[in-house]
Amino acid sequence: MKHFEIYKKDPATGALYPEGQRRKKGLARILEIVVRDFWQLLGSGLIATAATLPYGLCIMLFLPSNALGPLILSCVVTGALASVFGMNLLDTILRCLRDEAGFWSFQYKKSLKNNTLPAALFGAVFGPLFAVDLAGLSLAVRRGQSVFQVEFLVISIIFLLGFALNLAIQIPLMQLPVSALLKNAFLLFRGNLGCSLMAVAALIGYAALFVLLPATLSFLLIVSNLWLPMLTVAFLLYGCVERNFSIESRILQGNAPNPFL
Repeated sequence: MKHFEIYKKDPATGALYPEGQRRKKGLARILEIVVRDFWQLLGSGLIATAATLPYGLCIMLFLPSNALGPLILSCVVTGALASVFGMNLLDTILRCLRDEAGFWSFQYKKSLKNNTLPAALFGAVFGPLFAVDLAGLSLAVRRGQSVFQVEFLVISIIFLLGFALNLAIQIPLMQLPVSALLKNAFLLFRGNLGCSLMAVAALIGYAALFVLLPATLSFLLIVSNLWLPMLTVAFLLYGCVERNFSIESRILQGNAPNPFL
C-alpha cells in the first residue's frame, strides 16, 4: 500500500508543505535549498551563464560606439539564446523552491522542450529593449545631460527589469496566452512592488560587483554564476505568484494518482 503525505497550506505564502515539515523562512530557506540542490543549481547556472556571454559581449562591443542598429539586431539573437537557457535555470530554481523531486537531466530536457519558444520570444523582445535603455543612459551620462533625464532613464530600466522578471517567472509555471501573461505581469509587479524592486536591486547589485571587481570575484563568478542572483529573485517573487495562482495545489492535484485505476 502506497503512503501519501498529507499537505498543509502555509498561511503566509499559500505554498504547500508536508505536515510536520513546515518550510523554513528567509535566509534559512535559501541556505536549505543551496545545500540540498547545489549541483542542480550549479549545472543549470553554468549553462545559462555560457549562453548569456554573447549578449554581454554584444553590449560591450556596440554600446561605446552608439551603433544602435547593430546593437538591436545582435541583441535580438543573443537575447533569445540567453533567455532560453536562463528560463531553464529559472525552471530549475522554481522546482527547488516547491521541493519538487526529479532527476535534473530529465527535468532540464523537459523544460527545454516546453519553454524554448516562449523563452526565445521573451529574450528577443526584452533583450533589445534593455540594451536600448542602457545605450540611452550611457549616452546621457557621456553628454552630461540633465539629472532629470538620467534619473528618468534609470527609473525606466528599473521598471523594465521589474516587469520583465514578473513576466519571466510565469513562463515555466503557466501556459497562458501572451495577453494574459502581460496582464498578470503588470498586476504582480504593482501588487508586489516592494519585492519586485528588491529583486531588481539584487540583480543590479550582483552585476555591479563583477563590473567593479572582476579580478577579485572571478572565482566566485564560476561558482555562483547566474544561479545565485536568480535564486534570490525567484525567492522574492515566487510567494506572490503562489498566493495568486495556487501553483503547487494545481501541480499536486495533477500528479495525484487516479483512484479508479
